[in-house]
Amino acid sequence: MDHYTDYSSFTEALIGFNQVARDYGFKVGLQCSQDSISTALAGLWMEKDLFEYALAALFCQAEEEKERFSMVFKRFWLEKGSRVQSISTYKNQKKIIKNARSVAVMMGIGKSDKTGDVEEGKNTSGANAKDVLKSTDFSQLNPKQSELLDDLSEQLVKEMSLRIRRKKKKARKGQINLGQSIRKNLQHGGTIIQLFKNRKKKEKYRLLILLDVSGSMDKYSYYLLKFLWTLRAHFKNIEVFAFSTVLKRITEQLSDKDIGIALQNVSMHATHWSSGTKIGECLTHFNENYAPYHLNGKTLTLVLSDGLDTGEPEVLSTAIQKIKLRSKKLIWLNPLKGMVGYQPIQEGMKAVLDDLDHFSSAHNLNSLLTLENILADA
Repeated sequence: MDHYTDYSSFTEALIGFNQVARDYGFKVGLQCSQDSISTALAGLWMEKDLFEYALAALFCQAEEEKERFSMVFKRFWLEKGSRVQSISTYKNQKKIIKNARSVAVMMGIGKSDKTGDVEEGKNTSGANAKDVLKSTDFSQLNPKQSELLDDLSEQLVKEMSLRIRRKKKKARKGQINLGQSIRKNLQHGGTIIQLFKNRKKKEKYRLLILLDVSGSMDKYSYYLLKFLWTLRAHFKNIEVFAFSTVLKRITEQLSDKDIGIALQNVSMHATHWSSGTKIGECLTHFNENYAPYHLNGKTLTLVLSDGLDTGEPEVLSTAIQKIKLRSKKLIWLNPLKGMVGYQPIQEGMKAVLDDLDHFSSAHNLNSLLTLENILADA
């Protein structure tokens, strides 16, 4: 089992302990992770008995689990003969607190159990390191790679934003206006020195994103949400909804300029995080309550989900068809599609495939960056 001294910061250690607890069968969901962070930041890590008692109250759902939890706690936090260190012994305390807020929505993210992946992350540098990060499945990232990916994704989305603006500017240049060109060049004796083009009317498209945050998406939702926050910082007219068993609009919660605060706001608002999956019912709710305000012929609708619906396929199919009719384009990105040999055999995915304009993967940064051509219309 890992020990807290194996990590470079208190935040990473706390994330690692949440993962260890999950591995030992404790049900550690979003609320539990968020509460464990709040408990630690309140200063209880300095009192080992109180810290253990507080975490046991969060992690244990039955009395008989407490003895097993005590064993896991002691092996992770105390067994090497050292007390739980103060957060101040780690470098960059401000960054630690910011990361602690961010991890409130982190599900299933801990120290990788694949030693090879960890070593590769440590030893790879330069351009090759960036290529590795961009192509690594989100579910396989260790904490250090996750932190590096945050900076890389923000840089790449900024570059993508600039390219898209150039494409839009170029696209708005229409055909040559011969009459205007002749009139404007009369002073040159009729010799056309400067050509004038018609200007196309700029159409304002909007991007609507429906993000699956159910339990089966735990390993991907956190990174997808961070990518959406980065997108929102560089693109206008974006609306974001999160769904699992219920659907919540989270556009305003993602608007904070600090990603840590934004993710904390989302975690407090989207209390259904990491629960079951009722895609059809949630999208039906969207059609009935939000579609008239957020969908029109200029909307690019993007669904981020693994398609593992527990409801009736017909309900999902009907909901998707209605969204399709009101959208300029309907795109579905599925993290499972990045797996070798994946086939969309789930009833939910089979029910909607024919209605999609685009179906692709969303398992790593490279797959998300392929949205550039689609976003050029947004």
